[in-house]
Amino acid sequence: MSEHRIEQLITQLVQSAPALDEAVLRDLDGELQANGSPLARSIARVLALLDTGQPIAGIDQGIALPALAMACGTLCDPRLTEREHDAARFEIETLLPLPASAVKPPTLTAPDVPLSSLRRRS
Repeated sequence: MSEHRIEQLITQLVQSAPALDEAVLRDLDGELQANGSPLARSIARVLALLDTGQPIAGIDQGIALPALAMACGTLCDPRLTEREHDAARFEIETLLPLPASAVKPPTLTAPDVPLSSLRRRS
């Protein structure tokens, strides 16, 4: 495992976008899995969902790659603490789609006060 290698690989991905090299994605995933930290696992989950132009809906590269690059930089910076890692993980995890059952549209209800009973203030 090498933090320097993680930074090299994410830089390659950003520079080669929108054409993402599958070998680089695999290598980066391997390095992140070897790291094993919660932040590294979150980065790996987003990478797995990165839109590579396949017909399956994924996470847009233009949105994900800058956030992934910053998160990898945070992961690899020895000066940063768990607090910064948690903040970066939170940012990365906002890119993950919610399970279909978790998002329920709000139900429409009748207003508590009918519109006809409202009066303008003078």
